[in-house]
Amino acid sequence: MAKKQSIASTLKSLRKLAASDDWSTREGAGFDLRNLIEEEFDAAMRLSESWVSDPSDRVRRAACLGCMQRKGHTDSRRVRSILRRLEKLMSDDSIYVRKCCGPFVVGYLGYTYPTLTLPWLAKQARKADLNVRANVAKAFTQALGRRHPVEGLAILKALAEDERPRVRSAVVSALRNMVRVKSISTATVRKQFPEISKLIRSR
Repeated sequence: MAKKQSIASTLKSLRKLAASDDWSTREGAGFDLRNLIEEEFDAAMRLSESWVSDPSDRVRRAACLGCMQRKGHTDSRRVRSILRRLEKLMSDDSIYVRKCCGPFVVGYLGYTYPTLTLPWLAKQARKADLNVRANVAKAFTQALGRRHPVEGLAILKALAEDERPRVRSAVVSALRNMVRVKSISTATVRKQFPEISKLIRSR
C-alpha cells in the first residue's frame, strides 16, 4: 500500500510537470514517466492510465513518451501492454501528440522490438481512423523504414490508396525517407506506387 501511494504521489507531481509551459520540463516529465514505468511497470501503468485521455494534450504527449520502454528494462509482455496503450494514443487528433506518436515513439518501438511491433502496425493500418493510419505511415519516416523496408513497403502499400491528405503526406514522407537512405529504389516506388511516385520525385 505504501509503495502504491508513493507511485501515485510521484505521478501526481509528474502530471503537473507534464502540463508545464516550459518545453524541457514537459519533456523531462515524459521520460521520468518512462523511467517509473520501467521500474514499477504494473502499478505505474495502471495508475497513469488516465493520462492517455487527459484534457491536456501536453499530458497525453507525456503518456506517449512514457511508452518508449528501453530494451534492457522490458520484456514481451510489457511491450504488448505498451502497444495496447498506444492504440488509444494513435487516434489522438492533437498535432502535438501526433508529432510524437508515430514518427518518434512508434518508430522507436518498431526499430527496437520489430517482432512484436511490425505485425501490430500492419493491424493498425487496416483501421479506418485518419490519425491511426497517418501515424502508422509516419513510423517509417525514420530508422524503422531503413531497417525493415520489406515490411514497411507492405504496410505502406495498404495505406497508399487512402487519398486523405494527412495519410497521403505521411506515406510520401515514409517512401521518400526509404529512397533517401537507399533501403528501396526509385524503380521500386514507381512500380509499386505509380499513383504517388511523382510526389516522391518532386522534392
